[in-house]
Amino acid sequence: MALPLILRLGSQYCGKRIKTCRRKFSSVPLNPVSGLNVFDSFSKKKSPLLTKQPNVLTWYICGPTVYDFAHIGHAWCYMNFDIMRRVLEQYFNLNVIQVMNITDIDDKIIQKAIDEKLDFKEVSSKYEMAFLNDLGSLSVQKPTVLTKVSDFIPQIISFIEALLHRELAYTTNDGSVYFNINAYEKKYKYGKLKPFQISMAESKNSNNSNDFALWKAAKSDAEPSWAPSWGGKGRPGWHIECSAMASYVFGSWVDVHSGGIDLLFPHHENEEAQCCAYHEIPQWVGHWIHSNLLRLSGGTKMSKSLKNTVSIKEFLQTYSADQFRMMCLISSYRNDIELTEASLRLAKDFLDVVRVFVTECRFFLRNNTVLQSSINSKLLLTTLVETESMVKSYLGDDFNTAQATSAVRKLILLTRKEINNSNTVNRKATDHNPGIAAVASVLNFVSKYFSNLGLTSAGDSVDTTETDASSIIDNFVEFRSQVRQCALDMKSNQQGKDDSVDAVNTRKILLTACDRIRDDLKLKGIQLKDQEKTTTWTLMR
Repeated sequence: MALPLILRLGSQYCGKRIKTCRRKFSSVPLNPVSGLNVFDSFSKKKSPLLTKQPNVLTWYICGPTVYDFAHIGHAWCYMNFDIMRRVLEQYFNLNVIQVMNITDIDDKIIQKAIDEKLDFKEVSSKYEMAFLNDLGSLSVQKPTVLTKVSDFIPQIISFIEALLHRELAYTTNDGSVYFNINAYEKKYKYGKLKPFQISMAESKNSNNSNDFALWKAAKSDAEPSWAPSWGGKGRPGWHIECSAMASYVFGSWVDVHSGGIDLLFPHHENEEAQCCAYHEIPQWVGHWIHSNLLRLSGGTKMSKSLKNTVSIKEFLQTYSADQFRMMCLISSYRNDIELTEASLRLAKDFLDVVRVFVTECRFFLRNNTVLQSSINSKLLLTTLVETESMVKSYLGDDFNTAQATSAVRKLILLTRKEINNSNTVNRKATDHNPGIAAVASVLNFVSKYFSNLGLTSAGDSVDTTETDASSIIDNFVEFRSQVRQCALDMKSNQQGKDDSVDAVNTRKILLTACDRIRDDLKLKGIQLKDQEKTTTWTLMR
């Protein structure tokens, strides 16, 4: 039911005349998203993100070829795009319409089906389901629309027929169809994303070595194939699939197209060329966004052909989805990142800082009805306002989550310092305590920030297990506090009197036991603070 909704949205805004912000090669009226600049692989610079419809962003993202389980390098790409989508929706109030493809027809899928004596759809369905489950385990949001190549064969054939009609493609003797780059160059520009030198050399299969396949003739009856109007049987080439499916949903303009940097050329270059030729336009995509690669230690590329990949499922047996997401948040999507124990430990350490912060804030807010602590509320609230502004600015600067998260970390550390260094002050029960509201405001902001960006355990609240544990610690500390106060009261009540040996020994035993419990808890990461008549506790970091 999602696809017709998308098409209706498209028909509503495609005909509108709106205030324009025109871009090179584009005759489409566009709207800049206020405060958001994104690096574009076409212009090779940061520029305002533009949308055709105000407050609606159309986005096509290249999905997987489902012939095997997805690995953590794939996850890096999709996690980065998920974070971007959350930023666009949560901080720039955009209605993001995201389409992702599933390539379920491919040489590798066909070969695996032959090897395992299965239908190609059985193979592709198995790995498609595994891929979607993996994304769910990483808390990556589902695309608005998921398109599968095998469901779009008629649209792909129609797309190729249009290119043949315009003489921008040609058939070969076996029924294959190739895109004619030389003919295309007479009307449009090829090599927008990467400088390209046109070669005149002939190829074994095509008229020119630069030309690429739109339709591949079937090699045998064992392959899945369809009969097009130009004769013979065959199946789609790789590049044409995305062009046809994206055009079917979005038409002649896509605000954002994204994928891994390894898809920039030739895949995305060829997509752009096919769509410009089909729609007879100079530019099809408004903004090209590419995520760089996740490499292994030493900079080695992660590749199934090198047999050095780590599946998402295997990775999550050792590390958490939040740990991986935090690694993305403190990095840049445009930089190559190495997957090392050090990088993962850094992410875990940051998660621990956030979790301890959330816990300490909750303990402070709970205990402060009894413990009248002095907090510099003005400093906290001023820093909070500054941090909110910096976060929005950094996120608008090409999704700079590393700087935004660093600013949030500084606010966290300042708040923890205020909480842990606070002193007890004498206040009447009716006196105003501004520290409570200040700490609560910071806690809400920090929790919402990480929750907005997809963290499930750190940004929202302390989980149920920790809450139950804190209640147990509360009860234990309260019991110790009563015992300690009883011992102190015994001492004060005996002032000026002759203490009995039993009373002295009892008092000494109780206070020694209280001190020993305090020291033992400290070794376990729980610090007790004995005040005049109360005791509070915090988690140590």
